[in-house]
Amino acid sequence: MLIISFSLCIAVAFAGCTQAPVPGNTSPASPGTATISLTSLVLAPTDLPPGYALIESRAKNSGDVGQMAKDLGWQGGYVAMFANSATSDPNGTGITQSLAVYPEKSIPDITAMVNTQDRSDDILNYTNLSVTGTGTGGSGFYGKAPAGIVVKPTNQNPLSTGNGSHDVEVVYPRDIVEVIFAKGTVFEVIRITGPGADPALAESLARTAYGKIP
Repeated sequence: MLIISFSLCIAVAFAGCTQAPVPGNTSPASPGTATISLTSLVLAPTDLPPGYALIESRAKNSGDVGQMAKDLGWQGGYVAMFANSATSDPNGTGITQSLAVYPEKSIPDITAMVNTQDRSDDILNYTNLSVTGTGTGGSGFYGKAPAGIVVKPTNQNPLSTGNGSHDVEVVYPRDIVEVIFAKGTVFEVIRITGPGADPALAESLARTAYGKIP
């Protein structure tokens, strides 16, 4: 059996990219805990290269984050997603800005967690980035995908009959670049996925986003 999938990961940890856009939603997910208006920190269309369109913008709720994030004091979040075409072509390039509010003491731990989790695709070859202009704790990485497609075994399809040991998955790996930074209680991740995953662009967007944090 052949299972074809696209390795499209324009959502970072805590993004929760399942609901329709909610422009103008300024409420944090946990009332009374996050006092910063995260929508005011979202990148504007003029901050991005020409050709990108906003395809999703919404507040996140507690169901969008894992237990470890909650244990570290997650107080609210927001996600904005942009694509280089209004149709959100899965073969194009996507930019995701993910924002969250944590107690300042938890920022180093959440940074380390995201930096580890978001490198989980073992198909990619990762390189650390030297990030500047985003505070003392800024970090980043570039994940280079191999050329062509990757065929790897997958779990047996429970809906198929017979021996599923020969099931394989054809993966179309995609480059990613991610910059992680924080200021005060605001934690952010800028992630670019696809053929336009440019480390210089990710760092530039991160510096712009960092400058919006009061």
